Amino acid sequence: MDNSNVYIGRQPILDGNMKLYAYELRFHQGMNPNVQSVSATEELIDKTEEDIGFQAIVGSYPSMLHLPASMLSAEHIDKFTSDHLVVLEVKTDILDKVDILRNLKELKVKGYHFLLDEYTANEACEKLSTITAYAKIRVKDFSEIQLKDMVEHLHEKGIKVIAKAVQSEDEFKHLKQIGFDYFQGYFFTNPTVVNGRKLSGNPLNLLQLMAKVNSPETDFDDLTTVISQDVGLSHKLLMAINHPANDIPVKVENIADGLKYMGLKRLKFWVNLLMLSSLEDVPQELLTTSLLNAKFCELMSSQSGKSHDKDSFFLVGLLSNLDAYFKMPIKEIAEALPLSEDLGNALISHDGPMGQVLEILDVLQHRPDEAENLTFEGMGITRISNNFLSAAAWAQQAVTA
Repeated sequence: MDNSNVYIGRQPILDGNMKLYAYELRFHQGMNPNVQSVSATEELIDKTEEDIGFQAIVGSYPSMLHLPASMLSAEHIDKFTSDHLVVLEVKTDILDKVDILRNLKELKVKGYHFLLDEYTANEACEKLSTITAYAKIRVKDFSEIQLKDMVEHLHEKGIKVIAKAVQSEDEFKHLKQIGFDYFQGYFFTNPTVVNGRKLSGNPLNLLQLMAKVNSPETDFDDLTTVISQDVGLSHKLLMAINHPANDIPVKVENIADGLKYMGLKRLKFWVNLLMLSSLEDVPQELLTTSLLNAKFCELMSSQSGKSHDKDSFFLVGLLSNLDAYFKMPIKEIAEALPLSEDLGNALISHDGPMGQVLEILDVLQHRPDEAENLTFEGMGITRISNNFLSAAAWAQQAVTA
């Protein structure tokens, strides 16, 4: 059993158009940080950079680093080499720590920016706001009038304001009206569901197509027929197949040849990816998250003695956010697909091993403060978090391929 409670979390930060702006990387030390856990965090940072690379985790986007205050120094921060903006998160508890304030001055000279976390309208925050470019507000702690006053005050200082722990699409829309600049969390996976809504037109056609593609009975010939009936999908798929990243030795000019070179599983993945990306009004980060979920589930199955089911784990992760694409309850969508009983129950009720992994994802993405004690088949939070970051890096690469 992995008993370490030192781990790294990642959360997206989106702008008012639901486009990805940055990723926050939060370095957790458990409930009682001490010298030993700081040392363990340093080791984890070094290992993560060596195994995955922080640049791979955040891609081409800015990174906002939430580190223990004792690690806010050039010695530690310079490890996060990046061609893109790096923002360091600080709290008011550093005001009485002369050594940390000295380190911040050195980091500011080196070109780093600062974010004031857990902002509230008090004297301590006012002092630190003079050096910060961003401020983050935990919105659930304040009334609407208080939020409006704080956002207006920070804007007058030229500070961009981030809404912290946004829970749903409805909350995002409300906070956007108040004037927040950026929004943190996986709120885009919690859509505004229209009760009684029925699928029609292109979304219905897409779901029916996904049902055919993901049916276990669909073979090479069936998939070729299904894809060939959609000219737009065929064209996009051929472009994806011929992308240099796929390293195919010849130019593929028809779907049948693509199947020969890529294999059924790999081609089904690309078809799912292209179909989901074709939906209108879907934030790009939702697609990235679906791929992250799929890869995370696959990694968890492979490392827990369930590698014989890794294809099912991958598929359940890929489909786990379909409610956000179609703005309908996941139960109704799952029942429209030819899924096995285990896979359907995992999606709808988080039952069984696949459902347990989906529940872990839910905690990591929506309730990260509860993640410390997560376990699965002997894996503790450090290993689970590493799988999450590995999946995040893989998803970043997949959507840019």
